[in-house]
Amino acid sequence: MADTLQFAPMRNAQSRLLKLPNEARIACFLPTDRDVLHLSQSCKEMWNKVFESESAIWRDRFGKHYDTAPGRTSRELKIEYQIRAIVLASPIQFKEEENDRQSLWMEVMQTMLEEALKLPIAPGASSKTLQRIRETLESVDFLSEFQKEETSSQLFYALQLCLTSFALDPTVTEPCRRTDYDIRQVYSCAEKVGRAFVDHDNLDLAKLLNLRNFWQRHFLNVSELTYQESFSGLPTEMKPKVQKDNPTKIFKLSPSWLGYYSCMHPLSDLYKMNERQTCADFETHGDSIDIMTLELKPSFEHFWPEECNMIIPLASGRDIKRTYFDGKQRAYGGPYEAGNHVFGFTEEIVVPHGGFEGWTRVCFTIVEADEDDEDDDKVFSLVMEGEGWIHGYEAIIVPGGCIMLGRWVDMKEPDAKGPFIFWDV
Repeated sequence: MADTLQFAPMRNAQSRLLKLPNEARIACFLPTDRDVLHLSQSCKEMWNKVFESESAIWRDRFGKHYDTAPGRTSRELKIEYQIRAIVLASPIQFKEEENDRQSLWMEVMQTMLEEALKLPIAPGASSKTLQRIRETLESVDFLSEFQKEETSSQLFYALQLCLTSFALDPTVTEPCRRTDYDIRQVYSCAEKVGRAFVDHDNLDLAKLLNLRNFWQRHFLNVSELTYQESFSGLPTEMKPKVQKDNPTKIFKLSPSWLGYYSCMHPLSDLYKMNERQTCADFETHGDSIDIMTLELKPSFEHFWPEECNMIIPLASGRDIKRTYFDGKQRAYGGPYEAGNHVFGFTEEIVVPHGGFEGWTRVCFTIVEADEDDEDDDKVFSLVMEGEGWIHGYEAIIVPGGCIMLGRWVDMKEPDAKGPFIFWDV
């Protein structure tokens, strides 16, 4: 009898709990997943209601932490939320050789990143999924690690490239070490011009990550005395970002870009250990570094001269989707100038690389021009045959459409070349 009296209040409480209008409403007010678990453990009936396949509790919890794609069922969101909660909560390191735990972590990050890149965000709002990615990256050393090609998966390289804007944010990551990239590969010392730097079918993600890590090092490390002061002085809204304001235009070429290029004279200096890696230092450029702007617009003229094609060839194949553009290149923050001529094209890469779709090859030429002549063909011919410089640029636009990473080449003296980076503004 005593036992019956002792447990009667508990059974009455359980009965009253189950008679509340909606158990999901209770769970919505609980701050943590552990609280939801404790609620489910109050009785068998509550456990079944919390963990049933179509429980609305998990849709609510997913929506508090991530952007929700339309059409996804409560069951799908429940599974996805629980996987992310388990995988992202576990400490992980990337210093050791790649293992199954690292692979699972990267697969979860890939899903989250693709979700963030494709979902439109309301004007004035921010992406909850991107914020969750940022928080996760702050707790691991993923963006500061560089694994060798023979031990790393293509997903590792693809993720690193797609997260370039976070890698260039000093609040998220640390500067790379010089050992995190091969400076001779950054300057394409062993590569001959005349062949595509970006191969549609065999995109070299490790080579591109070398470029990214070079810029991460020189943008964030004060001791290099190169680009850090210039880059850190940019307004926040002019810094690299992961996502375009309108993700529905994810594969369209943005009209405005900001960026840097690097040169080295002579290139033979790159073979010396612990020496200069760029001419962008105080010895050469004084107190300022030129930041480049690109203003681009679609062009109906398919202009790519044979002189350009010999150094930066068009991709072959009947299924190549190519779009041409032209525009102007100017110096950022300086007095208004007529600008140098820009013309080029983009090629959609239909092959997914590293598990991501949406890679795009971009090639363009910048022609020095003092006169505001709008005839690209005429200006190109005059400068090619006379004085002035002409530089060709070939790069990959990473999924998301916000970052260009590639190589520039002097079209008159092709031995002169180096890395460059542009980002959508």
